[in-house]
Amino acid sequence: MGVSDRKVNDVGGLEAGPVDRREPAQTLFEKRVDALVMLLTHPRLGAFKVDALRRAVEQNSPEDYATLGYYEKWLRAIRLLLLEQDVIAEDELDRKIAAVRARLAKAGRV
Repeated sequence: MGVSDRKVNDVGGLEAGPVDRREPAQTLFEKRVDALVMLLTHPRLGAFKVDALRRAVEQNSPEDYATLGYYEKWLRAIRLLLLEQDVIAEDELDRKIAAVRARLAKAGRV
């Protein structure tokens, strides 16, 4: 299998430098994204399965996959899946994002 045949996430065997084995502290953002995935994949809600999350993460472009953080990839995947599963409409999501941004801007946090 050549490099061009690989999915964006398939980096096994490629040169990547040393692995930092220290466990980093999770940020509030990371904890929230993780909690969101746990809620959305819980059998009671079942908005999507973890396999679908993996598929959505793998849809990133090679550039995005290389530059986005782990939880940023998850957040993009959550957005994609919620839209795909008709959990929320894109215009509704855009309105909610705009409202949050406006609230943060008003509070001086953007």
